[in-house]
Amino acid sequence: MNKISPVVAFLVFMGVFVLARTATRDFLASWVALEGVVLGLASLVASVLLAALAAGAVLHVSRLISGE
Repeated sequence: MNKISPVVAFLVFMGVFVLARTATRDFLASWVALEGVVLGLASLVASVLLAALAAGAVLHVSRLISGE
């Protein structure tokens, strides 16, 4: 499990990033007065943070399961 959990976490990171990209852009555009480059950067940062949170959760659960 220790060898495969980083791979799974990376796949989760990429999947959440791709799925959250459009949703965060739409959410920020409707909720905050951002547009153009600022909106793109804000949605990029928000998507990366959500993806990192999901990948960290996968790694944490794998550590709990393995008993480390």
